[in-house]
Amino acid sequence: MKNNRQVTVNQAGLTLLELLIAIAIVAIMLTTVAPAIQSILIKSRITSDLNSLSAVAQRARFTAVDEQSNVVMCPTKNYTSCVSSWKNATMIFVDDDGNGSRDTSETLITTSDPLNSANTIYGISGTITFNEQGGISQAATITLCPKDNSSEYASALLLSLYGRISVAVDSDGDGTKEDLAGAGLSCS
Repeated sequence: MKNNRQVTVNQAGLTLLELLIAIAIVAIMLTTVAPAIQSILIKSRITSDLNSLSAVAQRARFTAVDEQSNVVMCPTKNYTSCVSSWKNATMIFVDDDGNGSRDTSETLITTSDPLNSANTIYGISGTITFNEQGGISQAATITLCPKDNSSEYASALLLSLYGRISVAVDSDGDGTKEDLAGAGLSCS
């Protein structure tokens, strides 16, 4: 006697129609969420670079006061000499001989990484020297922007003559952060 039992197999999966509906829902979600994610990424890159520059500037100012000496903060390619482009890494050192450049006898205090390649920087070139009171010779606004130069995302590190270090804010609520003079930041 033969056993003629039928084995029933339950199949799991999606029909073509269900798959198309799922793909459509994912596409709609991505088109609505993607711009917000892009905005968050741009702001995050600028904030990261701004925090890095701020930390180095604060360290330079505090070292100048603590050591009662001039401390130079400058961009560098090789951590031995200063260059003009702040897109490069940043270093600080006590300028014992006052010549504005790092000699072999002058100790490197700290450094930072180069700026994110997706960001641009405006408003500064060359070195910043903090004196023994923590001040600088010329106030500076270091503006960071995304590569597309959208002022909407512009932010800045503000250095007053007294060496006070702050980050630009939108004090008038117009959507653009302001520099030390109260003018809107520009990405050009």
